[in-house]
Amino acid sequence: MAFQIHMSHSRKELLDVIRIFKLPVPNRNDKNKSQLQDAIVECVDYLPQVKAENEYFFVQSKEDLIDYLKLQNPAKNLTIAEKDDVMIIAKKLIAYCKMGYMLGPSDYFDTSEIYRDARYIAKFAEIPSVRKAIDSVNQDPKLREKIDMKIPRRTANQLKKKKAVKKNAIPLFIKRGEFVLDFS
Repeated sequence: MAFQIHMSHSRKELLDVIRIFKLPVPNRNDKNKSQLQDAIVECVDYLPQVKAENEYFFVQSKEDLIDYLKLQNPAKNLTIAEKDDVMIIAKKLIAYCKMGYMLGPSDYFDTSEIYRDARYIAKFAEIPSVRKAIDSVNQDPKLREKIDMKIPRRTANQLKKKKAVKKNAIPLFIKRGEFVLDFS
């Protein structure tokens, strides 16, 4: 029942598949993407079942995992050229916001262009620059409607984890003055 993993899955994501589903792949960090693909196919074919995972991949069975790996990565719906365009638009929006929401020094001539660009890139909220740009644009007092982002579940879960880690982090205190260290 051999299958082929779609090329849109990155090496990092393949390593996540191995880690999350506890696939027995030795020396996985030393393998390139092609070798990881072959090892995952071999392991998944060999295993009778995989455990359900509802936090990152949203897979319930071995067949779901195979379908997920065979199809294009849902997080990679942009080509490189499209992602470059989205990043340029996000940078323009961030620059507009940093300039005090003034149209004069920015590349925009009216707020309808800003709104159009922001609505276009809001579909790609898995990109951190897009989230920053939309959050900044939503602070603009000239825009009547706030722009909603469609954040994928995987990205939302990762952001929740980061926020929890930051919340539980030990605060850093800086003390200034003269200190004497004695190494005796």
